[in-house]
Amino acid sequence: MPKLEPMANEPRRTGGRRGRVSRVSSSLAEINVVPLVDVMLVLLVIFMVAAPLMKQGFPVQLPQSKESMPLKVSPVTVSVPRSFRKDQRVRIEDESVPLSTLAERLKQALSDRAAKDVVLSMDGEVTAQEMTTVFDRLRQAGISNVGIQTQPPIGREP
Repeated sequence: MPKLEPMANEPRRTGGRRGRVSRVSSSLAEINVVPLVDVMLVLLVIFMVAAPLMKQGFPVQLPQSKESMPLKVSPVTVSVPRSFRKDQRVRIEDESVPLSTLAERLKQALSDRAAKDVVLSMDGEVTAQEMTTVFDRLRQAGISNVGIQTQPPIGREP
């Protein structure tokens, strides 16, 4: 309800309707945004601290290429880690798979996709013979299009 205040310059009148008050003022309610800003800053700090702790995937040092092109589709990624020489295991996305079952596991992973494309990401220390062994298993799975994942050179202009 508005507050009724007399005007400063007018003398007070008594009696009658007009004589009571000659000015009407209203107070505006304002939203207090300080608690909202406090909550948002706390959430920002929490996400800044938690973001580096999230799982980033399987670490592989990719070979470098000046002419690499980004992919528009997300095909299945097969990673060949440095430890491939010892244990003969590769990774399909986040799952570790022995080389002997790679063809069958890829058939299962690609069964619901129209494009039977695979991206192969290998550690820079994987030899050509090891790469050929993995390619042979990919061919056994019926995959004809294999992309090799690389990264641009670090610290140099192309």
